[in-house]
Parts: sequence; structure tokens; C-alpha cells
Amino acid sequence: MALDAHPDPADATMHDWMARWSELEMHLAALLLAPPTDEAWLARFERLLTQARALLATDEDATLYWLFQLATASTVGYSSAHAMACWAMCRLLAPLTRVPAVDQDALECAALTMNIGMTRLQDTLAEQEAPPTTEQRALIDTHPARGAQWLRERGVRDARWLDLVEQHHEPAPRDITLRLLQRMDRYTALISPRRTRLGRNVTDSARALLLGDEGGVDDIGRALLQTLGICPPGTYVRLADGSIALVLRRSGRPGEPWVGAVLDPAGHPIPEPALIDTGDEKHAIEAALQTATVRVRPNHNRLLQLSRLALQR
Repeated sequence: MALDAHPDPADATMHDWMARWSELEMHLAALLLAPPTDEAWLARFERLLTQARALLATDEDATLYWLFQLATASTVGYSSAHAMACWAMCRLLAPLTRVPAVDQDALECAALTMNIGMTRLQDTLAEQEAPPTTEQRALIDTHPARGAQWLRERGVRDARWLDLVEQHHEPAPRDITLRLLQRMDRYTALISPRRTRLGRNVTDSARALLLGDEGGVDDIGRALLQTLGICPPGTYVRLADGSIALVLRRSGRPGEPWVGAVLDPAGHPIPEPALIDTGDEKHAIEAALQTATVRVRPNHNRLLQLSRLALQR
């Protein structure tokens, strides 16, 4: 399939898409571990957030593709990958819920930093086979308050940001902003692998989080489906013909995204994936898959090119 149907205005940015996001994730990991004596912490954090917003605005689907790949493929660098995925979903879902516009900045900042009080421990637990020790459990229980204090020591004065971090494990909050933060935190945790378990597939994870406190699909559940679809970009699916594909781009139909096949029905890698419309019943999605169960090294550059090509369809 030709990939040069029309010039892509985002070509320069997309050329090193993965490198840009990987660099941001590396910088975030360093910020989450920075000592409170780092006087430039807040300025560096704000610069990172500005850069992340610019990349997300360039291509939401390509952003989701890469962040879901980071979050679901490995336990390495868990804390920063988790934070970036939570941030992107909070930014995209907030306008579709009743989150006040004045809360948007604080919500995004909290999504990136809510676990700063246990960053190193969070990375350790993702790799740890034994249950948390008594000492680790105490650190888990106190990390929201410690995280807020660490942010104050790093120069944060935004009271709403600090409150969201400090309260992000409060049970059954009425605050819609806090509920969205909690829901995206749980969703990302469910799809992310640990040493002791695989990440859950995205449909099971979404199903567990669609319902509000009263048992029905609430504003956040509807926004989750509307924004991510049933199978978000960056996740694996099995198609009707038995092939395995990576979801590349959402369509106007939640259950029928654009995908690129990476394994043929016999399980052999496909060197040059083609763009597939799952709205065609011959290529309909049969099931969402856990990332760790798919043994393939995707050609991300080719798949991102196909994702951009889908914009012209």
C-alpha cells in the first residue's frame, strides 16, 4: 500500500515521534525522583507539560498508541509510563465530563505527580514477586500526603493540584475531578503488567470502570468509551481471519478502529503491515488481547505511518 498519497503536514514531527515521547518519559522519570533541593524542578516540570501537550495536540491517536504501548508492554519504568498514560487520558476526558475548566491544569499536574511520594517504591513493586512488606504497605498508605509535601518542597503553590494529590486515594469522592483522576489511575493500573501478573486486556479493564457509584454508566464511563473506544490505539486485537493486529487509530465507530496486522493467522510476523478497516466484517475485531501474550516486535515506524494514512480515509 502506498504511503505517500498526500503530503503529511505533521511529517517532521512524526519522523521522530517515539524518540520525542521516550525523551519526555525519561525526563519525567528524573523529575519524579528529583531531590527537594532541586530549585529548578517546577520550571522543568512546566516545560515538560508544555511539550507533552504540544505532541498530544499534533496527533491524539499516535500519542495514545505510544503511551499504551509503554504502559502495557513492560514493567520497566512503571511509574513514569503510568503517569504519562494517566495524564493523556485525563486531558482528553476532562472536557467530556463535568470537570470544571478551572480544574484542568491542576488535574493534569496531579495525574503526572500523584504517586511522587512512592516513585521508587512503585517501580520496585512492579518488579517484585512477593507481596508488599509491612514497611512497604506503610509507605503505600502514606504516599498521598507525603507526595503533596514533596511537591510543596519543590515549589508547588497550586492548592488544587496539591489537594488532588493528597486526596487521590480517598474513598468514593463526590468531586468529579478527583473521581476522574482516580478512575484513570485504576484503569492504567489494570492494563499495566506486574512481575506477578499480566496486565488485563483493555475491554475487561474498561468494563470494570464504566460504572459509577450508583451502578450505571456515568459521565466518566461514557467519556471513556467516546474517547478511547472499546480497543484504544496501542493495544492488540485478534481479527475475524485469525490474524493479530495493533490498533492504530480510532474511527467514528467505537468498536471499529483502524488497525495494522502484525501476525498472520499462523502466528508468523508480518514484515510490512497494511492498514485494515475493522468495519469490514472480514476483518472485524473478535477479541482484545493482553500485550504480554503477543510475541512480536512491532515495526512502530511503519505502523505510525499507516496511522497517519488513515486520516486520509
